[in-house]
Amino acid sequence: MPTYKIKLEDKAAFLNRLEKAEVVLNTNQVVDNKLEGYFTVTIEDPIQVQAVQTILKQSSKITVIKEKLTKDLLREIILQELKKKLEI
Repeated sequence: MPTYKIKLEDKAAFLNRLEKAEVVLNTNQVVDNKLEGYFTVTIEDPIQVQAVQTILKQSSKITVIKEKLTKDLLREIILQELKKKLEI
């Protein structure tokens, strides 16, 4: 499960974009770090990961500080991409 570290000033824009994309996050997935000026979002669902990645690519004003991807999630993403290519 990847963890995205985003500037706190971009939180409203990020959450609004998620809402428009109909991606629902639990309150325990978003953690503020007001002293450091960022918040973290931990995404558990591969479908949510793809939605978040699309939002971050489309929104150049949202600043991602750090993204951490686990081996299990990377494996899941690769398997999904291979399945898509095999279906074509």
